[in-house]
Amino acid sequence: KNKSGAGETRQEISDEVLLTARRSEGRGREEMKAENRRRILQVVLTLLTLLLIGWIFSNSLKTASESSSQSSKVRGWIQTFFDALFPGGGIEVSGHIIRKVAHFSEYALLGLMLYLTYRAYTAKKLWLWIPALIGLVVPFCDEGLQFFSEGRAPALTDVGIDVSGAAFGMLCGWGAVYVVCAIVRRRSRKRAEKNA
Repeated sequence: KNKSGAGETRQEISDEVLLTARRSEGRGREEMKAENRRRILQVVLTLLTLLLIGWIFSNSLKTASESSSQSSKVRGWIQTFFDALFPGGGIEVSGHIIRKVAHFSEYALLGLMLYLTYRAYTAKKLWLWIPALIGLVVPFCDEGLQFFSEGRAPALTDVGIDVSGAAFGMLCGWGAVYVVCAIVRRRSRKRAEKNA
């Protein structure tokens, strides 16, 4: 009786070890898949951020007439929209305001991309200075490029608008990540409560 009891105990221990190994192997595969997805996300976000910076710089390298033509097209589309929305309303869209809103918007998008890229690599607040520094340096470089564009000159007010846009975009990125993480945590808690 004792021998068969000891054999059963060994078999139970062996089964438990095998089950633990299988669970560990399954977790290892899941962790590897998650790590691969994270690396892909890092590469995609980094490339998109670099492409956005390139696009911003390319806009600064346009001549004054090219830039003005582009602003006029956008102003025309927005004016058409307001005219349809408020017939006879007399709302006149300013080309100057369109350019300033464009500055703010493109840098808000850059700030968002910088924050999301940073979070794809780490959640440590210690490293937040890197996207913040990029969001500060790129506007100065962007305006400096206008020295090389015919008929254009850099403006410190545009740098201020750009930096404000980048800060706003980073704040939006932080808010979006905060909300998504809160939703994920709540769902995980509910799943854990169901399984308990």
